[in-house]
Amino acid sequence: MMNDEHDLKQIPYGVSDFNDLKVKNLYYVDKTRFIRNIENKGSYLFLIRPRRFGKSLFLGVMEAYYDIHYKDRFDYLFAGSDILRNPTKEKNNYLVLKLNFSAVNPEISQVEGSFLNYIQESASGFVMKYGKQLGVDSEKAELEFKSKKNASDVMVSLLKYCKRKEHRLYVIIDEYDNFANTILSESGELEFEKITHGEGFFRAFFNVLKWGTTDIEAPISRLFMTGVSPITLDDVTSGFNIATNISLHSDINEIMGFTQTEVETMIEYYRQSGKIHNSTPELLEIMSQWYNHYRFSFNASTELFNTVHILYFLQEYMIDSQFPRNFIDYNALIDYKKLRHLIIIDKKGAVSSQTNGNFSRLRQIMETHSVHSAIVDRFPVKKMISPENFVSLLYYFGLLTITGIDEEKKAILKIPNEAVKRLYYDYIKETYEETGLFTLNLSKFEELMREMAFSGQWKPLIEYIVQQMDASMGIRDLITGEKAIQAFLNVYLGLSALYLVYSERELEKGYADLVMEPFLAQYPQLKYSYLLEIKYIKPQGTKKALPAAAIKKAREEAEDQLRRYSLDEKFQKAINRTTLKKIVLIFNGTRLVYHGEM
Repeated sequence: MMNDEHDLKQIPYGVSDFNDLKVKNLYYVDKTRFIRNIENKGSYLFLIRPRRFGKSLFLGVMEAYYDIHYKDRFDYLFAGSDILRNPTKEKNNYLVLKLNFSAVNPEISQVEGSFLNYIQESASGFVMKYGKQLGVDSEKAELEFKSKKNASDVMVSLLKYCKRKEHRLYVIIDEYDNFANTILSESGELEFEKITHGEGFFRAFFNVLKWGTTDIEAPISRLFMTGVSPITLDDVTSGFNIATNISLHSDINEIMGFTQTEVETMIEYYRQSGKIHNSTPELLEIMSQWYNHYRFSFNASTELFNTVHILYFLQEYMIDSQFPRNFIDYNALIDYKKLRHLIIIDKKGAVSSQTNGNFSRLRQIMETHSVHSAIVDRFPVKKMISPENFVSLLYYFGLLTITGIDEEKKAILKIPNEAVKRLYYDYIKETYEETGLFTLNLSKFEELMREMAFSGQWKPLIEYIVQQMDASMGIRDLITGEKAIQAFLNVYLGLSALYLVYSERELEKGYADLVMEPFLAQYPQLKYSYLLEIKYIKPQGTKKALPAAAIKKAREEAEDQLRRYSLDEKFQKAINRTTLKKIVLIFNGTRLVYHGEM
């Protein structure tokens, strides 16, 4: 155990400044070996990764590595890192212009002015930092920048200062699509196109960047840009069509995110300090279930944990040596608004009263647990409705991950983990409510769920959900079979934090329709666990009661399955000493014609 707690490296939650990380002695998972890979891929590169996966910190590492400003501090900053042992020839050899477009105000009336101000301030800071190398009077340059009426003209002036100088320019852009995506999701396609098409200011800015890479004595020698989707890049593509998209390259699968070994090492580090009391395998199993299983290449074998979720979990755990009250750091996830425009927003940004084909695909993924699709590396906003483009966006956002390749060379994509699965629940619930298709009284739902969890009274909750479902004409039109009912119940039962809900979970060489596994790591007082088997009898166009024999046959079949599933050893271990209830639900259309416990 460490003797001096002051020597303990703190969790770098929310830290993206590499210099700050080193000065404050924060824990760092070394990713510097990938700098060599990046150098070998070309001069102008584009990388997509989901939100909060460590993109900003990696760009901070690149800035510190390539910037001549940090040359005298190289050994200090990179002490103990892979790249220190074998640096490339290009280390500390550039003037670095680092931009982060999340600083731009996305409000429609403010965005162009905000973007101009940000580029002016960035340009002024650049010449102040490198005035000696550029041979430029920084005050005079700042006045010139302030006189410009648009960001592209500011950039032209800056690039002219950089031409014919000894040191080359490396442009690093973080969150290139941040404010553009916000405009798309909150204001609609038409407003998005105003800035990315024709004479739009964002398109014009990328035109200048392209000029800076192709003109005689081009000042921009390297460019590295990150974001969460390829849409904006495609829509400004004629303004900037030189970047190579390296997002699916297998040799950089691990460039962002944590491997299992990296997570284990981190847990052990804090266990040795006395900050962690649970065993490493115990913590790793829980973290894997909630935050693991991302793959960013068809040929990669290593699965990755979400960076910020791991840091959040450990930071929260070490406050009182207890599991976090909330296992999901909602700051690290895409909020509902980022998908609204794909599901219910029309081209003008208004909420539609109906969902579109994309929402059906979202529901289908919840029903079937996977989807086969090509992953498209760029496409315009006008083609978002295309099935492959929509699925590709879900992948880029981190809502799906690659698990294999089918016989048609398409990706087999699945929901990666419990955190993302619960986000799907929220998306579907919010869409139902926002379009008026379906809503629940959540306080009543939570009360009934507590009765189910602690008293074993399951019928009131099931009856309440089914009654609300049957009363909603919009939902009745969507419920067209057993899988649809199963997915619907999966979503609403999954809203509770008390249970981990699984659909089609493999148990004893079969697949249980719904498994409600008590979340005992967080709620050890839970008393009941559940297996639900659903049988669906197709309506025959008549309101006559179903024959008792049909219901009896379906019930007996369900009971046989439940009896077998309940013997699964791994499941028995997971539910521990809770009382298992085995439930049969038989539907005739959306009517619940039998619900009983065996």
